Amino acid sequence: MRVPVPVVLLLCLSVIGGMWWANTKGMDFMTPPTAARIAEIKEKAEASNAQPERMNEPVKPPTLRPGLPEAAAPDVAPQPPAIELGDLDSPPTLEAYSDRALDGHAKLAELAGVLEQEGEFQRALLAWERSLDMTKPDTAQAATAIAAIRRLRPTLPDWNNDPAAATHIVLHAGTGPSLAPGLKPVLEEAARELTLASGGTLRVTADLAVGKRNAPKGPIPAALWLSGPTKDSASTDVLSFTVEPTDDLTKEVYQTAFQLIASHLKRTARLTPPVEPAGEETHQQALKSNITRLSWREFGQSLNTATPDE
Repeated sequence: MRVPVPVVLLLCLSVIGGMWWANTKGMDFMTPPTAARIAEIKEKAEASNAQPERMNEPVKPPTLRPGLPEAAAPDVAPQPPAIELGDLDSPPTLEAYSDRALDGHAKLAELAGVLEQEGEFQRALLAWERSLDMTKPDTAQAATAIAAIRRLRPTLPDWNNDPAAATHIVLHAGTGPSLAPGLKPVLEEAARELTLASGGTLRVTADLAVGKRNAPKGPIPAALWLSGPTKDSASTDVLSFTVEPTDDLTKEVYQTAFQLIASHLKRTARLTPPVEPAGEETHQQALKSNITRLSWREFGQSLNTATPDE
């Protein structure tokens, strides 16, 4: 069913007229506005026109009150420089990381720690040894390096497994007939321990000289020294000690041997001399940790030089 056009037009006019009447029935279109009303309308118009301009103005930073610090940028911790690990593909030498000695103990210890984290245990051990024998560590630093060496050394093979390639030196002792039977096995065991302590860089043999008569009653004297394998080889000093029948002969031999080696290295080597054992550490233990493998090699080489003719 279609609605006639006149009816549609009438309805449209009715809607428009009704809306106009509803919204304007209270308005007075004939009375002109007062001066106050005109001023009010003008003020609103000016305010409306100024609002977009303020929106386009640049935002000013807040003004801080006197005495308050300016807002600082967030602190960003500087990244430490990466540690240069060097050539990890070529086999290391016994002198590895000697060129880092000028960096000091702390840098070498840091390098050793990173190498250990990377699974480069032999290189880490070498770096710890350089921190001990090519720098001047204080007591705490030396203790840290020695503890690391003691931890790593048993997990690694000897530096040299070929006895023919090792430097031969001799551990000598001299005593009277009464002490000789007890001293001989201790001396031979000490020679084997020195070989192991050197990481195979040395081959140490024992030589016991027995006097024809005993000393008078009392403590029994003995003497210890090390030399190269021939009669004209260089030698350490000779140290003497005395023992009672109840004394620990093994302890005396290792203590004297350590003192001989440390004293000789201090006098002849370019390396930092080994430190004495501390706390409950024995001299036998110190031979394997306080003396680096490079120090052992230099010790053996120094004894395999001929002494000058007098």
